[in-house]
Amino acid sequence: MAGPREKPPPRRWLTAAATGAGAVALWLRASFSADNDRVFLWAPVFVGVGVASYFSLDFEPPLWSGLAGLLFAASALWAVRARPALILLFAALFFVALGFAAAVLRAEGMAEPVLERPTSGALTARVISVERTERGGLSAVLAPRAFARLPAAALPAKVRVNIRLHDAVLRPGAIVSLRVRLMPPPEPVEPGGFDFARKAWFEGLGAVGFAYTLPDEIEPPRGGAVTALAALRMAIGERIRYVVEGTSGAVAAALVNGERASIPDSVSQDLRAAGIFHVLSISGLHMVLFAGSLFWCVRAVLALSPDLALRYPIKKWAAVIALLGAFFYLLISGAAIATQRAWIMISLMFIAILLDRPALSMRNVMLAAILILLWRPESLIGASFQMSFAAVVALVAFYESVPVGRWTSTSGRFAATALPRLALTYILGIAFTSIVAGTATGAIAAYHFNRIALYGLAGNMVAMPIVGTLVMPMALLALLLMPFGLDGPALWVMGKGVEGMLAVAHEVASWQGADRLTVEPPLAILVSIVLGGLWLALWRAPWRAAGLLPILAGLLLWNSGTKPDVLVDRDAALFAVRASDGGLVLTSSHPDYTARQWLRHDGDPRTPRQAADSQWMSCDTQGCVYREPGRPVIAFPATLGAVVEDCGLADAVLAEIPVPYGIRKACAAGVILDYFSFWRNGATSLTFDDAGGVVIASARNARGARPWVQRQTGNQ
Repeated sequence: MAGPREKPPPRRWLTAAATGAGAVALWLRASFSADNDRVFLWAPVFVGVGVASYFSLDFEPPLWSGLAGLLFAASALWAVRARPALILLFAALFFVALGFAAAVLRAEGMAEPVLERPTSGALTARVISVERTERGGLSAVLAPRAFARLPAAALPAKVRVNIRLHDAVLRPGAIVSLRVRLMPPPEPVEPGGFDFARKAWFEGLGAVGFAYTLPDEIEPPRGGAVTALAALRMAIGERIRYVVEGTSGAVAAALVNGERASIPDSVSQDLRAAGIFHVLSISGLHMVLFAGSLFWCVRAVLALSPDLALRYPIKKWAAVIALLGAFFYLLISGAAIATQRAWIMISLMFIAILLDRPALSMRNVMLAAILILLWRPESLIGASFQMSFAAVVALVAFYESVPVGRWTSTSGRFAATALPRLALTYILGIAFTSIVAGTATGAIAAYHFNRIALYGLAGNMVAMPIVGTLVMPMALLALLLMPFGLDGPALWVMGKGVEGMLAVAHEVASWQGADRLTVEPPLAILVSIVLGGLWLALWRAPWRAAGLLPILAGLLLWNSGTKPDVLVDRDAALFAVRASDGGLVLTSSHPDYTARQWLRHDGDPRTPRQAADSQWMSCDTQGCVYREPGRPVIAFPATLGAVVEDCGLADAVLAEIPVPYGIRKACAAGVILDYFSFWRNGATSLTFDDAGGVVIASARNARGARPWVQRQTGNQ
């Protein structure tokens, strides 16, 4: 009889795995303990997750859902307050619910009538703001009082009108009458593309258009803070452009009052190629330079009196004056979203000085992010918010590091023998700031604008000292002297600084390959890179290095997205087919805006005219047909006769005209879509698979049933 079997020894790999898992768990616990004081820094990240969750929905959640979710999360957090293991989980859930609720409330609060269809007629409106365009016209935001035959309840709260007539004059606060053509805010040019209608919803814009006639002023501007402020902005801009002529004057005015409409496109392109286009957007850089210069000047003047310097907190006095100056700069610059965000951040810095706290810290940055996300949740999905906070977070993390902190602290000691070190520190500071900020924002800029400025470091290293030491300090001095009529010399010096900056941009932009286009990646790629960057920046313990993994994965998979085979314009005015070489072939070069957007999202440097020139695309008065060996035949008929003919030979028929039901039913093509389909669903894309099937996507389906999406109805 056999005895009992001995228990087999455990496998070595199981033992090793258990040991390794235990070691990893201990390492993670130790890392978390070391960074326990930085857990709060993730609060705005989870608020952002809540905001992103709202915008990712394809339906509009009811108003009570946000409040109910927030109440549930708060209750759960209170219930587990005595359990450290769960409190972090439910705290994260609370901040997610907070962001979601803020987005729901914000969208509901911005509800205003939106124009349903293009309409022409007489418009009577109050002038809210005016900008001078590059070609001498005006771009105005108006508050309608009467338009065409629309009832008062259907009037948009605000509309944006371009007046291309050079003799046009508009005064903020005045009541004017003019004939205009207004249209609903445009939809995306392709499924998943930039949604201007959503942006317009949160800006309160219910229509955009242009004027046929010169405006006739019915009532002059009335007194009021808003009117006076708008008039002051215009007066400052006109004064700057009068003293500083030409393009430099337009740029100088934009740096002070935020009006960029008069800047030529060629200049903007040079600034983008040189990596310094951010100079034109009044944001953190300008606010820091403006308010920081004011803080330094006030403190320096007060320090001239030993009695004041020794007996009174002149640093805090200077902080209060700088805080007021920053608020004034916010008002005269137009109070754009980016400027509001910058003002909040710098206000927290000066408040920290008043409270004897570190002015620039990661906690202040993240607190500013929370305030902005709760106040303007829509900021999250904009490039401006993403790039500015990415840059600031990366810079604070960089300068908080021990080696950099040791270098900057020792180099700040002023002595005659330390001048070379100070100069070296200044140069290295600009270089490292440009490198860190450029690296942090590179992927975000490439995603939103499909551009990479290869020589951005060189452009920033030369241009930013000019902006920081010459342009913005002179702008501050000019504003202080302008009421006394003594601003001329300061504006002249500012203009010379702007000329130097533009010369640098033009030179860098002329270098071969300065401005590279890149394909637009899937959104998940950008999310992976951003989360990896946050993990790298917000922690201090060695486990922060794990953030490099999602960054590298995102960069390696940048071009992994699927490109559609056919694109259709939202108005069925333009079609595109992807050739076997991967490039788009257009049926026409117009509409120019849509064509350029398609090519840009593709990372294609060709012009629309070049993309419309192909041996595979044949067009005549009856329409266009794409025939390439080994590829599906795609027809774009423009007449009913061409539809009938193309149904017998094409794999897909996309008609730019309405097609009767009987013809569509009898069509032998695998896919037939007509004008009504595009009218209802907006921009459309088709993707063919290897099995011969086709996936049809539309902008309307991608956008969902949201308040800024107009649903078209009608018989197909």
